[in-house]
Amino acid sequence: MRSEQSILPQTTHFQEPGLSVEMVARCQGISPRYLQRLMASSGSSFTGYVNELRLQRALKLLTEARASARLISDIALEVGFSDVSHFNRLFRARFGESPRGVRCARRHPS
Repeated sequence: MRSEQSILPQTTHFQEPGLSVEMVARCQGISPRYLQRLMASSGSSFTGYVNELRLQRALKLLTEARASARLISDIALEVGFSDVSHFNRLFRARFGESPRGVRCARRHPS
């Protein structure tokens, strides 16, 4: 059995909004169901894994000084979220703070 790490790190296009389990499975020469089972055996799901990659990238962009002038909605779209409200909800759930709050905290550390 392949490990998820041998397949998913090759998912370098995680920021593509249309990325699907079918696309990744096809590129790896395995069935979508097999990929889903690999993910489940690691305690994750394909969507959860991709969202985590996207959220980590967004966090990095939000806290970079050179990205401070960029709109949060532009960052959300760049990392692969097509719905900014969904991005905001996932970001807050993952990091305990809104994207704007994270950016403001970076600018004005207490």
